[in-house]
Amino acid sequence: MNDERRRDNSGTRRPWRRGLCLLLILLLTVTAPTLPLLPIRAAVEEPPQTTDVGAVLVINLENNLTLFEKEADTTIYPSSSVKIMSGLLACRALSQRMNETVTVTAAMLAGVEGRRMNPPLADGETLTVRDLLYAAVCGGYNDATAVVACLSQGSVAAFVEAMNKEAQRLGTIHTRYTNPTGLHDPYMCTSVRDVSIIAREAYANELFMQISSVRTYTIDETNIAETRSFANRNYLISDSSQNYFNGYCKGMNAGMTDEGGWCVVTVYERGEVSNLCVAMRGKDVATGELIPSYVYVNRLLSWANRAYTYRTVLSKGEVLETLRVGMTGVSKSKADLVPAADLSVYLPADADISNGLTFTTILENGELTAPLTAGQVVGTVTATYGGRIVGKADLTVTEDFAASGFLAGLMGFRAYLTSRPFFISAILFIVALLIYLRSSTGPGGRYGLRSVRRRRTRPSRRRY
Repeated sequence: MNDERRRDNSGTRRPWRRGLCLLLILLLTVTAPTLPLLPIRAAVEEPPQTTDVGAVLVINLENNLTLFEKEADTTIYPSSSVKIMSGLLACRALSQRMNETVTVTAAMLAGVEGRRMNPPLADGETLTVRDLLYAAVCGGYNDATAVVACLSQGSVAAFVEAMNKEAQRLGTIHTRYTNPTGLHDPYMCTSVRDVSIIAREAYANELFMQISSVRTYTIDETNIAETRSFANRNYLISDSSQNYFNGYCKGMNAGMTDEGGWCVVTVYERGEVSNLCVAMRGKDVATGELIPSYVYVNRLLSWANRAYTYRTVLSKGEVLETLRVGMTGVSKSKADLVPAADLSVYLPADADISNGLTFTTILENGELTAPLTAGQVVGTVTATYGGRIVGKADLTVTEDFAASGFLAGLMGFRAYLTSRPFFISAILFIVALLIYLRSSTGPGGRYGLRSVRRRRTRPSRRRY
C-alpha cells in the first residue's frame, strides 16, 4: 500500500514539474533576444571617411602594418608626389657637395613651367648646392628641381631615366615618370601604394628628411637676386594659421595639379610610433577655404593614434617555457626560457590579447644542450595576432648548465664521424687498402703468379 501511494504521489507531481520547466524555457526563449548583451571588449573606432580625397593609405612603418586604405592600387596621376623621388635621388647624388657653389645655366632651366622661386632662378646665377636642394625639396620649386636634376645626372632626361629605374628597383607597379617636377603629363602615373613604397625609401634618407622637415629656409643674396625666404610647401609643417599645422608630422611633400588634385604625404612620429600617410586625388577649393586633404590627413592620423598602440605582451624575465637540457649527465636538468627584453607589439587599442595572441618558440639548435650560460640567447619567441606576426624577442636561459665530460667526449667523437675530415680520411684509407691488396695479389706480389709457378716447378718428393 505504501509503495502504491508513493508511486501515485510521484505520478501526480511529475506532470506539474514538467509543465513548470516548459513554461520557464518558453519565457527564456521569448525574452532572450531583448536581453542586453555585455560586450566582450570595446567597439573598434571606425576610421574617418570623406569623399573629398580619392585615394589614401596609412601605414605603420616600424611594423609594416596597413592601418587604413582606400583605392590604394588604383592608377592615378602622381601630382607633386613626383618630387619625393626626385628629391631622394638628388639628396643621394649631391649629399657630399652641399657647400659647393654652382652656376645656373639656361640649358638647366629649359622648359621649366609651373611653380618657380620668387624671383625665379636665372641664367648665370650662382648658388650653393645646399640652397638649391632646400628650394627643390622644402620649397617645392620646379626651377630648383630642374637644376638639381642636371647637377645629379647631367641632364633632366638622364635624371628622369634614373627615377624610373629606381621606381622599378623598389618594386613599384603603376609608376612611370616623364619629368622630375610633377607637372601634369597624361603619360605619367602612379598609385598610392607605389608612392608609399617610394616614401618609405625617402624616409630612410637622413638628408631628405632633414630638408623636407624644416618650416622655413632663407637663401642669401646672390649675384643676381636679393635674399629669398620661403616656407615649407607642406602646410602640415609650415602653416602658421594653425588650420593644418601638426607638430608630430615630419617631412615628405605636398602640392597639387588640376588633373591630379591635392597630394599630401607625411610621416607622423609620436613616441615609438611612426605612421606614414599618403593622401592623393584631393579636391581643390577656392582661395581662403580649408583644403580638405590637409584636414582629412590630420583626422586620419589622430584616429590612428587612438585606435592603435604599443602593448607589452611579454615582460623581461617572464618565464615563457621550461625545457629539458641535454648533455648535462642529469636526466632532470631543465631550463626556464625568458625574454631578453620586454616584447611590445603594435595592436588595435581594444585587441583581446588574452584570446587572440599566440606565441611560438624557436630554438637556435632545435634543442637545449649544455654547456649553457645564464643570459645566453638560445632562440626566439614570435608573437602572432590575427594570423600576422606582430613581434619577436630573443630568448635566454636564467642559469648555467655545465656539460658532462663523458657525454661531451661521445658527442665530439660522433661529430667527428660525420665530419668532412673523417669522410676524406676514410676514402683515402679505402683507396690505400685497395692499392695494397692489388699489389699484393698481382703477378709480382706475395700471392701472385710467380709464387704459384715456383711451387709448380719445384720437384715433388716421391716415395718409392
